[in-house]
Amino acid sequence: MKKFVFVLLATLLLISCEDVQTYDVALQAKVDNRLYTSTDARAALNDDGTVTIQGFNDEESLTINLSRLAQGNFAIQEGLSNYAVFEDMGGNIYTTRPSGEGVVTISELNENNKTISGSFNFNAFLPGIDTIYVSKGTLYNVPYSGGDITDPSNAGTFSASVDGNQFIPITVTSRNTGNTIITSGSNANATILISVTAGVEPGEYTLPRGGFSAKYQGVNGPETTSSGLIKIIEHDLTAKTIKGTFYFYTNLSEVTEGQFNVAY
Repeated sequence: MKKFVFVLLATLLLISCEDVQTYDVALQAKVDNRLYTSTDARAALNDDGTVTIQGFNDEESLTINLSRLAQGNFAIQEGLSNYAVFEDMGGNIYTTRPSGEGVVTISELNENNKTISGSFNFNAFLPGIDTIYVSKGTLYNVPYSGGDITDPSNAGTFSASVDGNQFIPITVTSRNTGNTIITSGSNANATILISVTAGVEPGEYTLPRGGFSAKYQGVNGPETTSSGLIKIIEHDLTAKTIKGTFYFYTNLSEVTEGQFNVAY
């Protein structure tokens, strides 16, 4: 009876989002005014006792980290270890750390089948640039196991200089969208984003060039890139790691001494 009630509530929730999605396993939510639906969802019990829940599709991902594996309410707020991260199709990372707020409710923990069900909501920030509101989130029969799930906001190292000032990101992300590898770094005031073709080989690639781009967005909003160069030093398609350097010029800024070494 308990399972039937949960399924009924989940169905009503999804109808209210104006799109009905039915899966044996589900992780989905309303992100601002649109429905985000994962095509795959999983959870991992980490060595330190925390649990990481992640849903993803071909373009986006949503990650929730909780302090322990248990039923109950988990507050997302400054000073607590619970957090959430949303990565959009452009490779932008919206995170609740450090000042986002929300709550994750684990309503059912099935230890026999090793599945998690529940609900969540939170607000998250692209530091200094944008805020999203994630509401009516649903977890249903998400399987969990041992082993870590990688934090999508910590893909590796990324640095640059913007108009002679050192750019040190708070979050670093890299992902393969199928055709493109998008690597970005964000701090409280700005984001630098580097895109290359998914099968890129070591070499130098001048900008502008099809399949390659470099973008900078600061306190004045997105800037227009006029020229630049991306150099790929190493790219391991099996290990899914890529290393390179870059520089580029926009209508307002000079981005130089760029380098990245990430896993996607």
